[in-house]
Amino acid sequence: MNTRNNQRFRDMDKKLKDAMLALLKDMDFEKITVKMICEKANVNRSTFYAHYTDIYEIMEQMEEHLNEELLESYKNQAPAENDIFPAWPFIPFLRHIRKHRDFYKIALKERKNFPLKQGRDPMWNQIIKPYCTAAGISSEAEMMYYFVYFQAGFTFALKRWIDTGCQESEEDIARIIQNCVPSIWNRK
Repeated sequence: MNTRNNQRFRDMDKKLKDAMLALLKDMDFEKITVKMICEKANVNRSTFYAHYTDIYEIMEQMEEHLNEELLESYKNQAPAENDIFPAWPFIPFLRHIRKHRDFYKIALKERKNFPLKQGRDPMWNQIIKPYCTAAGISSEAEMMYYFVYFQAGFTFALKRWIDTGCQESEEDIARIIQNCVPSIWNRK
């Protein structure tokens, strides 16, 4: 029996997500239909609806899965002793984005905020807050302006990087990001 979370269900779920990703490579999200996903995955519509209510839910679940994968990549990560700019929080994030660039190309297309909900916490706790504090900024309300500014710039830098095929290395992108926000980084 194909029940939720057994191997057969998980295999079918992966097949549906793979079909969605394949379609996303060639067309805009808004043009994709359940019928197209089913045809690409070679399954019935009832199979799709056993997993998802609509195409928005499949995208949401794909992003949640990627969030979990990203958070896992941060385990056992620490800054190098001589890091002036803490590139280490960016490197796993940028590697993750490169690995899943087909998904993020779509996810960032209309994005106006940070691409991953859980990705905000490492940026806030490991970058924005410590650097603002070191720069003498103690108001979290003021820090939030730096954070929002940083999010917007970071998000659109990621979009550019993905749109150009992730040609630069993760380290180069981290350096570019560092150079874009010198007033905070250079005060430490």
